[in-house]
Amino acid sequence: MSNQGRSRKDGSHKGTGSGDATADHLVEVAHEVLAETPDVRAEKLKVLKRQLEAGTYHPDEGAVAEGLIREHLANEKPQGKLQGR
Repeated sequence: MSNQGRSRKDGSHKGTGSGDATADHLVEVAHEVLAETPDVRAEKLKVLKRQLEAGTYHPDEGAVAEGLIREHLANEKPQGKLQGR
């Protein structure tokens, strides 16, 4: 199997031929954008942690329950006919 066009373990990109310059440029731009993108989740977690510590975090219980049910239904495997009926 060829290693052409695959990323290396060190994060660099090995080119594949005629489109190397474009692909390499796109990879470079993607890395730059990622480096400049703020970690939104980390900031949200800091806010939630402060709210928990202050006793001011009050989640919407109905929304939490709905989310749990929705996730369960999405992950539920279809069952065959019930036995004994």
